Amino acid sequence: MVVDSSLLLPPAVATPVQIGTRLGRIVAPLSCGAILGLIAGVGPTGAAENNAVIAQSATRWVIEGLDAESFATRQHAALRLIDAATNPDATPQQRRVVEEQLQSGLDHPSLEVRVQAFRLLQQIDQAAVDAQIRQLRNPKIDPADVDLVGWKAFSELVGDDTASRQFYARLYLGHQRQIEHLIRQQQRTGGGTRVHRASGSESRYPAANHDLDRWALVLFADSILDPAAPSYPSARLMMSLAHSGVGPCLGSDQDDELVRRLIHQWLLRHRELGSVCDQLRIAMRYRCDSLAMELCHRILTDPHSPATWQTTAILAASVLCASHVGLAETELEIDSVLASRLADKRTAHVWQLIPSRKTKIRTQVCDVAMAMLLFRHQIDPRSAGFAELQADPTLIYRDDSIGFRNEHEREVAHQQARRRLRENGYDVPSFSRDVQSFSREMNEPK
Repeated sequence: MVVDSSLLLPPAVATPVQIGTRLGRIVAPLSCGAILGLIAGVGPTGAAENNAVIAQSATRWVIEGLDAESFATRQHAALRLIDAATNPDATPQQRRVVEEQLQSGLDHPSLEVRVQAFRLLQQIDQAAVDAQIRQLRNPKIDPADVDLVGWKAFSELVGDDTASRQFYARLYLGHQRQIEHLIRQQQRTGGGTRVHRASGSESRYPAANHDLDRWALVLFADSILDPAAPSYPSARLMMSLAHSGVGPCLGSDQDDELVRRLIHQWLLRHRELGSVCDQLRIAMRYRCDSLAMELCHRILTDPHSPATWQTTAILAASVLCASHVGLAETELEIDSVLASRLADKRTAHVWQLIPSRKTKIRTQVCDVAMAMLLFRHQIDPRSAGFAELQADPTLIYRDDSIGFRNEHEREVAHQQARRRLRENGYDVPSFSRDVQSFSREMNEPK
């Protein structure tokens, strides 16, 4: 191959002025096509020859142009390098040669070359990210062909439909550094790294209620990490999501549905975290109905589970049966469950409604069971003596408000409730067990 002597590197004894003058002649005429041609082993004349030495030398000449005295020459060299590294018509080998030479430019004696090489490498990386984002957002591209950092793990959690692709594209653009750091740490440690403990100046909870992207990032991070590792921040998340005043506020659009999917998967990956009651409250709050039904069944089939769990499960089961009539009735046999709990006199909650009151409201499992029997038969429990009842947006009624100040009020209300149910054709005594038989069951070893 014949190479024009004007394209050869300057001699080692050349002065900086001579180098800059000659680079002005070298770099300016080189187009992106010419650089790619040289990298591929094809000279400007079009002669086909694959020569690695010429490929590296051609790129190195242009990189030396980053140190030219002329600003126009330096800018021209930078543009040519970017074009050569991001040209869609270039082969991976051609782009790799440019990136390798820029990496070597990080050790160049000239500060100008080092800074420009670092900046150009950043631009090349961002161009690659932008190309992957475009592919992710393009519904015609197979999601399996998208190589964006973290996309595979995210799609395994929530699916790879159009809504998932659009949501992750926005999430990645907004939190690129955090996601890349998370994936690097996961790959380095096999998933055992946990998010570092927040400093004392940070918020007690992961994000504001309306910041769905931040909540999605935290849930995503905690879902792909090793559940066997220390439970922080998983315990913090459990506390936040189970609290009605904290956690993401979700509606009915696509983004809200994506966060629900993340919460569902997060619960599935942390089955041993917290109490079953907390998990059930989260599942009900974010409409993870299949998981909530499973948790209700787990609690209600175990008479030894705590009284507070029982009351929450009774309320949740009643909601599920109202919204999933066929499936829930088959799974839970809710009427029989409620009737059986009328013999459970255990106290679940003690609540003082108003600080100035001297008496407290005491809720027993049987109170909640009776109130939900009334509700299922379209009878307002307040009309049957449940005077302190308060509504709940998720579980119909607040379980700690379904109670009485003393046993006399409780007995009067239960008798009135039985009478109202009989008037509706439902014979409560025929389904209930006496207190003694329930007590014997509770005293039996597990």
